[in-house]
Amino acid sequence: MDLRLLQTFLLVAKIGNVTQAAEELNFSQPTVTTQIRTMEEHFGVLLFERVGKKLYITEAGQRLIGYAEKLLLIHGEAQAVLQEFSYDKTIKIGLGTAVAAHTLSPILREFQEKVSNVSVNIEHCFSLPIAVKGILDNSFDFALVHDEISNNRILQFNVVAQRLVWIAHPFLIEKYGNNFWQHPFIALKQGSVYRAKYDRVLREKEISPMLEYSDSEAIRQAVLNGLGVGVLPEVLVRQNLDDGTLVEFNNAPKFEIIFSVIFHREKTFTIATRTLLAMIAENANIHSELSGYLQST
Repeated sequence: MDLRLLQTFLLVAKIGNVTQAAEELNFSQPTVTTQIRTMEEHFGVLLFERVGKKLYITEAGQRLIGYAEKLLLIHGEAQAVLQEFSYDKTIKIGLGTAVAAHTLSPILREFQEKVSNVSVNIEHCFSLPIAVKGILDNSFDFALVHDEISNNRILQFNVVAQRLVWIAHPFLIEKYGNNFWQHPFIALKQGSVYRAKYDRVLREKEISPMLEYSDSEAIRQAVLNGLGVGVLPEVLVRQNLDDGTLVEFNNAPKFEIIFSVIFHREKTFTIATRTLLAMIAENANIHSELSGYLQST
């Protein structure tokens, strides 16, 4: 039964007048009369009797008052308790790389201003299998990765394209000139997504990296120390390019990395998680089907 019918019943029982109850509820008189009749048909008893213009509650109606009050009280208590969960207290996110963290940070800042009572728990995943496992066992609500996922239980939506830039310390330009192929080269280790983007070019030019690292931040520091040319996502070195501590080779090959959001196909999102995902979709810099998916579910 619609609990609003109980509210109408209790008010009519209290006031003893359908017209006045209708005015207080901002309903029409026929609407209130229909609601009372609906309840009587539901219970199969007469709740009110009319004698002339007066309205009298029946014994059945009197008995119903206590139950109606209890039902509405329990409903109110349930609403109050569940209100705590209208926004989850924590959103759990897996991040495939440090670059994903840089990509997500400005969105999280905006999210915290909009939804202040929710914390975000971020875990860096050192390999794709860790991110996938976190999605499948519900350790993560969603993850941000830059690898293609092949699992029919996981949905994947591209959201951000990050440009890879070829960079060096200014004094290396003075030493070796603008032909970056003449510079010592620093690379990520084989097997990384970034390395795969430019590895073919290195082989064609018969270039062997002087240094190899497993971490993008380590490469950035090495380049800042003038050890060689590196290839990194623009978001990691934007500040260095702006302040002149690093220089970009504009005539270098062009590459980019695509980041995507992944989550379990059967995942039910809380309001907070859905809000954050919608904000990620709104900030996408490439065509993304994530927004359409959220609107359709």
